[in-house]
Amino acid sequence: MKRLFITLPVLSMLAVPVLAQQAAPSSDAAEPRPTTVQDACIFVAENMLMVKDLKVGVVQAFPELDPPGARLTYSTRMDSEPQDISDEIECQFETGAEPLQVTRFCMDRTCYAANSEEPEERRRFEEIRALMQRLN
Repeated sequence: MKRLFITLPVLSMLAVPVLAQQAAPSSDAAEPRPTTVQDACIFVAENMLMVKDLKVGVVQAFPELDPPGARLTYSTRMDSEPQDISDEIECQFETGAEPLQVTRFCMDRTCYAANSEEPEERRRFEEIRALMQRLN
């Protein structure tokens, strides 16, 4: 009976492709960049609320205005009835910017922008803006 001896360097070379596959981020996990003011406003709401999905109710989008923007109702409960979807968000974006960049958004009677007086409101705005810039 013949015995095969495989040395450690050979074994480590065999393991590299498996480890590379495990470490590589899935291309399906990357979120696409929103292309409409409606989708961008939904992105802002989901990330501000730290949820993966929102049930969106009424949408009013104004890409032709200066600045472009959208206003929509939403619920974090996916089983909400249409009449129960009453939380609102309003978003404004840079005029003519490609890709869309948020300049201001308002939720729960609080507005967030780079020039907000409250440091926490400025911080939340900068966080959302950074998340938008990370999209591919």
